[in-house]
Amino acid sequence: MIAIGLSLSACKKKDEETEPQDNNEGSGTMTAKIDGTDWSASLAVQGVYSNNLFTVTGSDANSKQLQITIMNVNDTGDYTLGGDPTNTNAGRWTEGIGQEQTFSTQLGLGSGMVNITEWTGSKAEGTFSFTAKNSEQAEVSITEGAFSVSL
Repeated sequence: MIAIGLSLSACKKKDEETEPQDNNEGSGTMTAKIDGTDWSASLAVQGVYSNNLFTVTGSDANSKQLQITIMNVNDTGDYTLGGDPTNTNAGRWTEGIGQEQTFSTQLGLGSGMVNITEWTGSKAEGTFSFTAKNSEQAEVSITEGAFSVSL
């Protein structure tokens, strides 16, 4: 009798299985166009602010990730990404785990701009765009970017 109950409880109809759900629990949003194609951080968005360093990262379910890191943030305004090899503010786009799948503005490989439109002790919002290169000098264009994140 117990064996029958266990075997019946282990059976589950395929149509009763649930689809994976969006795990971005309202911690933030991030969208952009990647070489003209719409992209959204559907898996997670996280903002961190510590020691005047602000980082916002968005990820999707296909291992793609967009990250912006800005030093010395303390107010709204425009912040330059990359350009000068000594500028540590950076934008990064990752399409997978290979080195050639990571595009960055660091070390003068690309450049861009972030406009922080809201900056409080608990929230950051803004827009961004940048071009970045990978280890093989291929370029990606990130445009019409926007984020809203809790800190």
